[in-house]
Amino acid sequence: MRRRGDVWEYRVRVDDRQISFFGRTQGEAQSRADEAKREQRFAASHAPTVRDWLAQWLEHRRSDLRPQTWYVYESQMRRHVLPVLGDVRLDALKAKHIDRLDAALSRPVGKTTAHHVRVTFSTALNDAAKRGIRVTDAHRVVAKPRRDDPDIVPLTRDEVDRLVVACRDDQFEAAYILAVTLGMREGELLGLRWDDIDLERRRLVVRGNATRGFDGVRNVTAPKTRAGYRTLVLPSICRDALIRTHRLGALVWPARSGGPIWEGAFRRRWQAMCAKASIRPVTFHTLRHTAATLALEDGTPLHVVTATLGHTKPETTARLYAHLTHPSMVALADAIDARFGARLRVLPETQ
Repeated sequence: MRRRGDVWEYRVRVDDRQISFFGRTQGEAQSRADEAKREQRFAASHAPTVRDWLAQWLEHRRSDLRPQTWYVYESQMRRHVLPVLGDVRLDALKAKHIDRLDAALSRPVGKTTAHHVRVTFSTALNDAAKRGIRVTDAHRVVAKPRRDDPDIVPLTRDEVDRLVVACRDDQFEAAYILAVTLGMREGELLGLRWDDIDLERRRLVVRGNATRGFDGVRNVTAPKTRAGYRTLVLPSICRDALIRTHRLGALVWPARSGGPIWEGAFRRRWQAMCAKASIRPVTFHTLRHTAATLALEDGTPLHVVTATLGHTKPETTARLYAHLTHPSMVALADAIDARFGARLRVLPETQ
C-alpha cells in the first residue's frame, strides 16, 4: 500500500499477476483489492475439473458431430486424458500437466495418435474459454507431439495378382477388387447400394458411408465432404466381379437385418482372404493405398487419382499416397535418360 499524489495504490496478485487497485482513500483502495480477491476465490472454487468439463463438452458436441467422430473424441478423452488430468481444474492447468499427458501418451500410442489426442483436448479447452470458463493457456505453450509420417507398404503387383485369383467367386470379391483398383473405402463399400451401380454404362456412384449411430445401430450416411460424392468408371475387372455378386437386398453386402454388416465380421473375412491368397496380413485400408500407389506408378495424373479417391485437395493425395517406390524411381531414371540421350556429353578436363 502506498500513496500516489491524491490516490492510494494497493497491489495484490491475481491469477499469478500483480495488479494495482486505486482509491481516493486507503480504505477504498484496499476494498477494491479485497473484492478482486473474493472474485478470484469464487471463480477458482467454481472452475470445473477436466473431467467435469469434458463430460459437458462431449454432451454439447453430440448435436454437431457425426457419430463416428464423436465416438473417436469420447474414446480419446476417456482412455488418455481423464486418467492423467481428470481431477485438475481448468484454471489450474500448467505446462507440467501437459508434459505429463504427453509422457503418458508416448508409451501406449504412436505420435500421430498422440497428436490427435492433443488437438481434440485443445479444442475442448478452447471451447471452454469461449463460454467464459477460466482456462490457462498451458495447452498452447507446450508444443503438440509431431505426427509420424506413415510408413505404408502397399501390396506388390504380384500380391495384387494373387489376391485377384484367390478371391474369385468369394462373397466379397467385388469389394476387394473395387478397393484395390479404385481405392474405395471400407465404409463406402459396406454402404454401397445396387441403385448406385449401372453395370451397363459401367458407372458406380459413391454417395453413402456405413457408420454407427449414437444408438449403436449401423446405417448409411452421406459422405463427410463434397469430394466424397463421386462417380467412378468401372474397369472390366470390377464390372465382372459385381456381375458375379449375388443380390441379397438393397445393399450390395447387407446384414441379415438389411442394414450394413458389422465391420468386424468384414475384417475377419479379409484376414482369411489374405491367408488364402498367400499375401501379407495387411489391413483392408492398405488396398486403398495400393490402388493409389499403382495408379501413380502407371502415370495416372495426380488430379485424376485425387478425384477417384474422393480427396478434396491433390496435396492430400500427394502427401498420403505418392510413395516413392522403387519401380517409380526406376521409371523416373529411364525418363531422364530418354530426355537427354546422346545429347549429354561429359567434357574432358582442360588445363
